[in-house]
Amino acid sequence: MSMKRRGFLQMLGGACTAPLMPSVSIASATKAAYPASARHAAIYHARTRVNFSVFALAQQLGLKLAEAEAVMVEMSDRGILGPLQGTTQSGRWARSHVLQRPFADGATARKLADARRAKARDAQSKTFDEDGSYLHAFLTHLYDLCRAQGRVLHPSCAKLLAQ
Repeated sequence: MSMKRRGFLQMLGGACTAPLMPSVSIASATKAAYPASARHAAIYHARTRVNFSVFALAQQLGLKLAEAEAVMVEMSDRGILGPLQGTTQSGRWARSHVLQRPFADGATARKLADARRAKARDAQSKTFDEDGSYLHAFLTHLYDLCRAQGRVLHPSCAKLLAQ
């Protein structure tokens, strides 16, 4: 009987003195739901693309959908991305706020614009025959349609038709 009383008294003493003891806080580090390297790769991803989805990020970085969404939520909170759009986990997407367009000097930009214009000219010239017969036949058809409806052909088209 004395053993039980002694255990009870020890327990009672411990309960009374416990609030007086300095509290020992156990530091619990919050572990991210994804690897740190995934965050760095996602930031690089945001610098090179205008927008991307949770699914694409998961595919390209080899993450699970929940991990990819956690990365994107954190990036959105930090201002790297805009707000997440979409309703389903895999269908959510966001726009990048840190996009870095590749640098091109003025000469390179001019060359690219000239190449685009030349390509457009080539595409337009390929639609007509070399002798212009396709164009003439088309304009004649337009002229007949206009006359049938009581309308007049545009002057620049009429000038081409007269040639």
